[in-house]
Amino acid sequence: MAKVAVVYHSGYGHTQRVAQTVAQGASAELIAIDAEGNLPAGGWETLAAADAIIFGSPTYMGMVSWQFKKFADASS
Repeated sequence: MAKVAVVYHSGYGHTQRVAQTVAQGASAELIAIDAEGNLPAGGWETLAAADAIIFGSPTYMGMVSWQFKKFADASS
């Protein structure tokens, strides 16, 4: 079975609820981006080992949250 990870940032909890539901349906591991835009310990290793990654972020002014943008920039 493929290893799937759901990485997300949630400002008010709405995106977290969606991410939890998606992770449950996909049998995926949840990885939350914190309020400073950082992953928890082992987060990068989990993403590197995943066969598929699902991303989640709230939108503010038509863009992802700055925390998610920081994560995305660090991923390159």
